[in-house]
Formats: sequence, C-alpha cells, structure tokens
Amino acid sequence: MEQGKIRLIHGLVAWVAGLVWSFYLPAQPSWQLWAVAALLLAAVAIRYRTALLLLIALAGAAWGVWNTGCALAAQWPLKETIQPSALQIRVADLPQRDERRIRFIAEATDSSGRSYRLQLSDYQLREWPAGSRWQVMARVRAPLGELNGAGFDREAWALAAGLDGSGTLGKERRLLAEADWRDGWLLLRQNLSANWQRIDGANEGVALMRALGLGEQNALPQTAWQAFRPLGLNHLVSISGLHISMVALMAAWLANRLLRVSPWLPSRPRSVVLSAGLLGAFAYTALAGFPVPALRSLWMLAVLAWFWWRRGAQSAWLAWWLALAVVLTVYPPSALGVGTWLSFGLVAALLWAGSWRLQESAWKIAVRAQWAATLMTIVLVGERFSAVPLLSPLVNALAIPWFSWVLTPLALLASFLPFYPLQWLAAQLAQYTMDILYWLAPYAPEWGVAAAPWPLWLLAVVSVFIILLPRGLALKPLAWLILAGFMLYRPPKPLPGEVRATVWDIGQGLAVSVETQNHVLLFDTATAEMAQMNLIPNLHAQGWRRLDALVLSHHDNDHDGGFEAVVQRFQSDSVWAGQPEFYPEARLCSDGIRWQWDGVHFEFLRPVGTFKADNDQSCILRVVANGQALLITGDLGLAGEESLASRYGSGLYSQVLVLGHHGSASSSSGMFLDAVSPRWAIASNGFANHYRHPAEETQTRLKLRDIELLRTDYRGAWRVELGSGSQPKIAPLVFRQAYWHKKPFDSNVQQ
Repeated sequence: MEQGKIRLIHGLVAWVAGLVWSFYLPAQPSWQLWAVAALLLAAVAIRYRTALLLLIALAGAAWGVWNTGCALAAQWPLKETIQPSALQIRVADLPQRDERRIRFIAEATDSSGRSYRLQLSDYQLREWPAGSRWQVMARVRAPLGELNGAGFDREAWALAAGLDGSGTLGKERRLLAEADWRDGWLLLRQNLSANWQRIDGANEGVALMRALGLGEQNALPQTAWQAFRPLGLNHLVSISGLHISMVALMAAWLANRLLRVSPWLPSRPRSVVLSAGLLGAFAYTALAGFPVPALRSLWMLAVLAWFWWRRGAQSAWLAWWLALAVVLTVYPPSALGVGTWLSFGLVAALLWAGSWRLQESAWKIAVRAQWAATLMTIVLVGERFSAVPLLSPLVNALAIPWFSWVLTPLALLASFLPFYPLQWLAAQLAQYTMDILYWLAPYAPEWGVAAAPWPLWLLAVVSVFIILLPRGLALKPLAWLILAGFMLYRPPKPLPGEVRATVWDIGQGLAVSVETQNHVLLFDTATAEMAQMNLIPNLHAQGWRRLDALVLSHHDNDHDGGFEAVVQRFQSDSVWAGQPEFYPEARLCSDGIRWQWDGVHFEFLRPVGTFKADNDQSCILRVVANGQALLITGDLGLAGEESLASRYGSGLYSQVLVLGHHGSASSSSGMFLDAVSPRWAIASNGFANHYRHPAEETQTRLKLRDIELLRTDYRGAWRVELGSGSQPKIAPLVFRQAYWHKKPFDSNVQQ
C-alpha cells in the first residue's frame, strides 16, 4: 500500500513538472520528436523506473503544449493594421462602467463563423444588458503584451483567463435579441447587482459588496486597487480560494449542525457534510459568473473533498499534488496564472509548517500559519511583482477574518435578501473599511525586489521550507542568509565612465531609464496604467530604490501620466520638466544645464524661439560617455528640430537617437537627422497603434541615411550601453520568449 502511494505521488509530481515545463519551451517541438522521445522512454521504462517518470513528465508536457496550441489557434489573428470587423456578440458577463468606458466579456462570432471570447470596451458609455445579442462593428486586437523582462504579462493573463482578444466598439450597433431563458442565471446576477446600486452615499462600499458577493471586481475604481496593492490585500477582493473555501466551510458547518438536530441520520454523514460544502462552493462560484480563478479553486476543493471522503487524512501532501494535477490538467494555462501559484504555494507552506507541530495550541497554530504564509509570500510575490508590501502580514492578520467572516457573508446575505436596511448596513461597513484602507495605504511601504537569477529564487523557496522546520536544523542560518540574499540582491552596476540606458516597452508612450555606477535618471513615465503595470515593476527589477533625477519632457499623458505613481514609489532628488508649471517643485530643463555623474556627461538642450505647441516645449537630453552619445527629444516637432539643428549643428551628433514623437511624420526631419547622424534610431510605440507610428515617411528618411530602425512594438525594450567599448552596444533587453509568446517578432506581420 505504501509503495503504491509513493508511486502515485511520484507520478503526480512528474506529470505536473512536465506540464509546467512545457510553458518554458522556446519552440513547439514537432510531433515526430514527441513520438521518438516517447518510444525511447517507453523502451527504457520496462527496466528502469526513472524512465517511467520521465515518460509521464513527457506526457504532461505534450498535453500542455497541445492544449495551449489549441488555445492559441482560437485567438484573434495578429494583425499590424487594425480594421473594423463585423461581429455578432452576446454580452456574457455583467458590464462594468468607469469614468471613461463600459467594459464587458462577450461571446463573439465574426463574418466567417469563427467564435471568440473577447473583452470589449465602449467609450460611448451605452447600455449593454447582460445576455443581449448585438450586431456591432469593433476594432479587435490579438492578445499581445509588452516585453520588458518583468511587469504585467498580458499574453499569459489572456491565456490563463481564456480570452481570445480585446476590442473597442464602434458607433454602429443593432440589437438582434434580448436576453432569454438561457441567460436566466446571468439576469439574476444583473438584478442582484442593480439592487446594490440603488444605495446612495457609499459608492465604494457598494462596489466592494458587489466584488465580494457577485465577483464584480471591475466595479471597484482604480484608486481602490492602488490602495490594496501596498497593503497586500488584492487577494481578499478576488473570488478565489480563500472566499470559496470559507463559503464551503460555512455550508458544511450548517449541514453538520442540521444533522445533529435531525431525527434522521444518514448512513454516511460525512458524505452529506462534504456534499453541502461543495454545493455551497459551486453556488458561490456560479454567482460570481464562473471566472477562471474561482473555477480553479472549485476544482481544488472538489479534489480535496473527494480525497478526504475516500482516504480520510492519510496524506495531505498526496491530496495537494492530486489537486494541483487535476487543476492543471483540466486547464493547463492555469500554470500561467499568478493566483494558481499563490494559492497552492501558500497551502503548501501551511501544510509544511503544520505537519511538524501537531500538538500545539490553536493560537500557536494560527500564528505559525501566518508566519508561514508571510515567508512564502515574500518569495512568490517578490519574484512575480518585484515588490513586497511590508505591512501585509499585519494587515492580513486583521483583514482576513474581517473580509472572510464578516464582509463576504454580509455581501452574500444582502445579495439574496435585498432588503434596503440590510444592504445599507453592509454597504456602510464596507465603506468604513475602504476609508480605513485609503487612510492606511500611503503609510504602507513596499520593498522593491530586484530580478534575481532563477537559481537564487529557487534556493529562496527551499530556504522558506527549511526555516519552517522545527528547531535544531543546522541549515537554518544558511537558509536565512539565502533569503536575505534574495531580498537584497542587486544587478551589476555600470563601471565608471559607462552608462546603461533602457528604452522600455510601454505601448504608445515613452519611458527611458539611464543608469551610471552610482546614479539613476528616468526620462518620462509613460501613461498611468503602464507605469503601474510595467514601468515601476521593471525599475524595481533593475534594483532601483530612488531617483537622482526625474525628467518630464512635456505635459502629455503618454509621457507624464505615470508621474504620481512614480514619485509615490521612488523619491526623486530633482524634477526637471519642459512645462514645470504642471508639477510641484519642478524646474525648467533649460539650455546650459550640464552635470557629470561617475564620469558620464549630461546636458539639456533647448531650441531658440517661442513655440506654442506642447510638443516643441519638450525637454531634450543628451548623454555622453567616452565620446558615445544618446539623444532623447520627447515629442519635439519639426519646428523645434529645425531650431535645434540651426543652433547646435554637429554638436547634436549622437550614435543613438530616441525618435521624437514615437517616429511620427511630424518629427525626424531630414535636416535634423543629418545634424544628429545617428547609427541607430529607436521608436517607442505600441503595436498596431491607430497613429501608425513610426510613420512611413520617417522610415523612408531613416533608410535613405542608412540608419537602423529599432522598434519596441516588434522586439520589446532595448538596452543601450555607452562607453564600454569602441562602439555603443545596443540589443533587445529580452532575447527569447516561450513558444506561446508572440513577441519578439520580425516585420513579417499580417497586415
């Protein structure tokens, strides 16, 4: 019996390892290679047990690749030119409204009959009743993310969430049919949501109740999520493992209490209690609209319940591996979801910490569980998000019971019993909760975690398990040292006289970081959304703690939209701006301002004359290291370029030029390019942007002068190194991605 159990555990481990490994393959192997490898392992497995485990791992990898390939084939085609497409859609979820748009999930069919699951946005703020069918025109994009090495991975998120693309709705629409009986559950959720929205005076409290009770996370404003992040509370607002488990426990407890007072006792009361718990979890998942994270948690609970029913408490670890294997087998892209590894990783830490101390009191077990969760969160969250909220353990110790045993039950009770006084009370409690979190969030520090080499991260995970062991293990000091090394790791710095610049891939915007041995400068901050999702995590991943200088070229959202988010996370010694009147304590980046850091020269340039256009007021920064130069011009237009070239002439010479205005036709004139004489020109723009940057005219001017064009929308972020050799070194920051990533790619993209 024991040998059979060990073999099952080993087989589950091998299957999960192979399936997860499949998502790191750089290319998709041919079926012939799969077949040859399987036959060889099968032949060897007759004699050697290890080969059998390798065969199981190979089968897991093949399942992951095949399933993911099917998901990729179902996505919207990747096109560089986005044209309006005629679609028939069904509103498949509750629409969410903010200040700018209404957004919802739609089941869509195009003119060729292909079906997609899309996230659509309507900036005209029209009504889209749940379950209704429409004929619409929409500009749809394939899931395509930014490529920086850290930050939000849009393609992984789309695969894990089962989304085939996103789009913007046009003005044309025609109602095909109202919701019918098939949309009954969706209409029920819509009515319950509408009941909440009749309450005045506690808007964010109502939004929190809708999020906890109905799974409407998008009902919360962006400011709420910005408050949750430094407090480490995002997981408490998502309907996933924690809340679903809580509802299952409540339903099971209620069933157990009813059985105690019932005159009829079933032959297998455990089955009744487990069934009640699973039924409660299923109902809660259905009320949330069956989102992927909730479905994943439901599968996990079902497996654990089945295992307990069949085997009792024989092996919690066998149940853990079985649950993980089932979740990843049912939907392999769950391996790309952050929530999957946070959920299973924290449960593993709790199991490990508790398995060695079975005789402790309840309060000691609770404290130790919180300690285990904190340590595991450090390495999991630090690696994924490049930052650790330092107050998270303390805040979660108070917030978890409050959210799980007070707010969530109230949200469910008031949703199904929509009496105004009850809903008003629940909304007010939620509003007070939000007010406290808003007050606390500015005082909650975050520790930036640099991108450590993967062996160090893996050792940090192992160190957590060693630290959680009982006293007396000689490896504990070493484990603490490794964990500290993971938290304090910093990438190598440039040498004196050298400079490292990175043009980040942040969509249609600009953000360039410049680093010397002891100083750092950031030129522009991209949009607010991109700053939060990509720029700030990547600056943390580079090991940045603060800024010596922040330069804001001019007052355009795609250049300074992330200003507040950046200064909140990174204190800056000085702020320079082309339009300083828009920023507190900023100074004009006027001509003649020069300085030197670690043997690297910096200077601001300025056109002569008065310019009305915001673009021509952009800061212009030139960085020189050992005779090699980088020039950044913001959104400087043709008039500003002409004045600049007339004033400085050959003094503008720079081997690397960040193209003005993202490579638009209104910048990069021939006269200016001749004065700068760059060898490389970098265009920072979003893929398939509606401005069509970089413009054909700009590309033609570059080709005529034999200037190599480098694009962030094709290859992701670009790393520029000056002063370390006879020529500047310039290369993509990320060279290789897994096979399921679309970037980087060459120019052979469907038009």
